[in-house]
Amino acid sequence: MNADELAKGLSKYQIYGDDYGLFNRRIQNMLRQQQAEIEALKAHPVKELTDAVVNELWAESQEDGIAMQQGFTTQQHYFAYLILRKASEK
Repeated sequence: MNADELAKGLSKYQIYGDDYGLFNRRIQNMLRQQQAEIEALKAHPVKELTDAVVNELWAESQEDGIAMQQGFTTQQHYFAYLILRKASEK
């Protein structure tokens, strides 16, 4: 069961009274929004980095002083930056 189906099922059990009805609708809206976000994430392509690319980026991050030149405090931070940048490329 996904969040959208749960929201639809919840509508069968409307709680009476203004406060409870509003609460129920808010829960339904939240569940529908979560389902929309899940679907959007599923549509986003995942880029896999090969071991060769990771090793290349690691070597780049280890060049003398490159991390400091790029404004990072450690080589590990610079390496993480390189990995994230490479993974976000289209």
